[in-house]
Amino acid sequence: MIKTEVVIVGAGPAGLGCAALLKQMGIEDQELIVLERGEVGESFLRWPESMRFITPSFPCNGYHQTDLNAITPDTSPAFNAGKEHLSGKEYAKYLNMVVNHYKIPVTTQTELLEVSSIGPSDGFYLRTSDSEIQCKFLIWAGGEFQSPSMNAFSGAELCQHNTHIRDWQALEQGHYVVIGGYESGVDATFNLAKSANKVTLLDCKPNDGDTYDPSQVLSPYTMERMKSIADNKDIDYDGEFEVSSVYKEGDEYVVQSTDGNEVRTPFPPINCTGFEMDLGPVSDLFVYQDNGYPWVSAFDESTKRRNLFLAGPRLYHDPTLLCFIYKFRGRFAAPCRVIGSELELDMSVMKHYRQAGMVLEDMDCCKQQECFC
Repeated sequence: MIKTEVVIVGAGPAGLGCAALLKQMGIEDQELIVLERGEVGESFLRWPESMRFITPSFPCNGYHQTDLNAITPDTSPAFNAGKEHLSGKEYAKYLNMVVNHYKIPVTTQTELLEVSSIGPSDGFYLRTSDSEIQCKFLIWAGGEFQSPSMNAFSGAELCQHNTHIRDWQALEQGHYVVIGGYESGVDATFNLAKSANKVTLLDCKPNDGDTYDPSQVLSPYTMERMKSIADNKDIDYDGEFEVSSVYKEGDEYVVQSTDGNEVRTPFPPINCTGFEMDLGPVSDLFVYQDNGYPWVSAFDESTKRRNLFLAGPRLYHDPTLLCFIYKFRGRFAAPCRVIGSELELDMSVMKHYRQAGMVLEDMDCCKQQECFC
């Protein structure tokens, strides 16, 4: 039995961001374990070769403007990559550099199989693929990339989820149907069209809402790419096509809408409907809201089990979804402040994080539109 104070599940930006903050607060190596089922930045290593960050990176830390994709105030993915829009592999390299710089103890190729509560204040028992661990604090930062949405409509199993495509250029040329018109759907359409394919992009609602929240509308980067292919006659866009089912008829796949319209393609439709809610072995230790997101306290702690925290893209404080790195990194301080206080760590680094804009406490700022033009 390995005994430690803190276990963080996931060596992506959320998990490593919390770990780096705890290290700066003075937590000892034997008091912290980061568990990763694959390698550091595993989700980014699995990105399609052509996929890029929609949020730009820029090394402006010296001007008190933290890189949007950085997970600590003093690092910048753009500094070493020399790019604004990094690939998955380039970002995974950045995450490895963070691990090495802050000397974060990460155990890779280790899957968490079971989590059980020892008692109200006695911590957790964890069983992994090769060890047993007892800890007082647990931060779930498992992300969502490993749980693609495969049940959004009838026949979704006949489709190919966009996360399962490693190289768009390697696909056979022809007519493809892309289901979902948000960021990943436009990315798929852009890359398929770039390879001289005919593409039909289906969406159930146009991305022209009255909100400025980038979690709900297309990013400027994606809008720019969409405009660049707007005149491509091989691309058809239907913004009012709500998919009800997909089935195979002979050698064709038929995508049918709720009002009876259909589109046919010789290839499995590309499913770009996002990801399922999956908190793995800690799923039963959270209470869920009507919209499916876990209830968390002001410290991002489970309302059902003390000392269990949530970090990453599934973090939701009504009405704000903290799904991008530059959003959820503002909450690294929430669980770390609780842990640091109980372990009597050095909390002075919080001032540095606050000056860098990486401490988000007042959610009211997220409820108002601050961009007037």
